[in-house]
Amino acid sequence: MKHFILALSLISLSFISLAQTSVIPFDASKDQLNGITYSLPKTELNIVITARHTIEKPGPFYQYAERYLATKEIITINNETWQIDNIEIKTNAIADPNRTFQVAIDNRGIANNITYTHDNIIVGVNLLSNKSDRSDKSDKSDKFNKTLSFDYSVLNEDALVSTSIPKMAEMVARQIYRIRESRTALLTADLEQLPDGEALKTMLAQLDHEEAELLAFFIGKSTTYTVTKEYRITPDDDLKNYVIARISSTEGLTDASNVIGEPIYLNIKGTYYNAPLTDPKQEKAPKGFYYNVPGKAKILIESPELTTQTTLPIAQFGYTTHLNANITNNKTAKIHFNPELGTILKIEK
Repeated sequence: MKHFILALSLISLSFISLAQTSVIPFDASKDQLNGITYSLPKTELNIVITARHTIEKPGPFYQYAERYLATKEIITINNETWQIDNIEIKTNAIADPNRTFQVAIDNRGIANNITYTHDNIIVGVNLLSNKSDRSDKSDKSDKFNKTLSFDYSVLNEDALVSTSIPKMAEMVARQIYRIRESRTALLTADLEQLPDGEALKTMLAQLDHEEAELLAFFIGKSTTYTVTKEYRITPDDDLKNYVIARISSTEGLTDASNVIGEPIYLNIKGTYYNAPLTDPKQEKAPKGFYYNVPGKAKILIESPELTTQTTLPIAQFGYTTHLNANITNNKTAKIHFNPELGTILKIEK
């Protein structure tokens, strides 16, 4: 009986040994056994910079604004300015070609059900779904018509036919004052028949629009819109005063190679984790699924108007190690990976 139990134990151990998951680094330049490949991620920095563009245009009658409207708050020259409005530091996982692995085909199908992202980064083992999507959706810039124009259709006929700029300015000023008188009459009910609520709102809105357009002939027009650009970089080491872009008062956000404008600097100070020493005897043992132990980095971005800093985990600043090969021998074993960093979130048996 003892001999039977011993023999059964040896057969069981042999069966487990044959069924062990075998994961090895993948080298596309070499012939390797057929298997399923997956990648661990490396961290890509996605720096999103939003700049505000302001355009100013003087009105045709700006020289007469103080005389007819008693105001000095006017635009006197064409002007454009750019200013950094916001800097956001995001991360994006990309497949690391130096951390790509091959899982030997297992006829029992225990560890063959691997879930990936669209770019082959591992998400899990033996999970229900085999689909994952990490779509990157971002609005690149606000839609805006940069052309500033003055609406001559709001001028009355006398002003339009006038051949003298000073006279035209005087007539437009009078038109502004008449609009203000009409508004006051509506608001104070100084009329024999007051329009109903909706009609009153419509009339007041029309008067406001006409007055604003007429005032623009004196005080000028200005408008502001924003432009958002993304700059991606995958750091493998520290960076000091690395120019990622430039901001120009006339051209806005430009590439780092464009010397026009002030530089926007990126500084990275990493905390690196090295793999612990292993027992040489374990090097020949079958290896299970590889995963990352990320490092981290202090990230500082400096622009002329704004400074942003944060601390983020960086996958490639750490090391890669592996699970025990026996973990996925159980058909019900499930491994959940973090596809952004390549860490293991949890293991279910």
